[in-house]
Amino acid sequence: MGGEGVRHAPRAGGVGEQGGLGVERGPPRSGGTQEGKGIVNRGCEATGRSVAILGVCLALVLAWAELSWGSQPIKIGVVDVQQVLNQSQRGQAVKQKLEQERIGRQKELDARQQELVKLQAEYEKQAPVLSDQAKREKKEALERRFRDARRVAEDANRDFEKRVREAEMETTREIFSAIQEYGKDQGFSVVLERSSIIFGAPTVDVTADIIKRYDGKAAK
Repeated sequence: MGGEGVRHAPRAGGVGEQGGLGVERGPPRSGGTQEGKGIVNRGCEATGRSVAILGVCLALVLAWAELSWGSQPIKIGVVDVQQVLNQSQRGQAVKQKLEQERIGRQKELDARQQELVKLQAEYEKQAPVLSDQAKREKKEALERRFRDARRVAEDANRDFEKRVREAEMETTREIFSAIQEYGKDQGFSVVLERSSIIFGAPTVDVTADIIKRYDGKAAK
């Protein structure tokens, strides 16, 4: 760099770390454009933890039910919530919407980065012939632009992460609602989340039915 050192313009980072819905979490960070690539599969880290806890609770309920209901048959179902997120039309639509938003935000940050790169190149070219005062003023102005760009990227990242969290919470709530309705309608004693059990025969898997129920609720 010519003249007094100016920090290089921050590279536009890939929009976010991968999250449970499978969405790249958070937009532009400084660092490689493809960092953490992959939108909407925090398909439920947070959700996975909650459903695991839920599964333990349901297992306790099941043990209690065996004692309470005696000879009455217990109907058990197993559902893979992550599969519902990934394969349902509604889950895929949420992922697509968030990914489009991520790409749009990333383009804005990339454009800002290119502008900073151009300004920095102009400064380096002019620095050798500038007076000390002019060089200092240009350097300070350029560094202010760098700081502003970094703040914009950080704000965009926080805002996008909030959007992903909200989408995950809403989607998970709707899926759990579909599971509860299905369980009641079909006379299940309990419906367990697959990640919370060690073994479940294919005959008790109701994931496909839950996907149909969840997608069907969109049309109502």
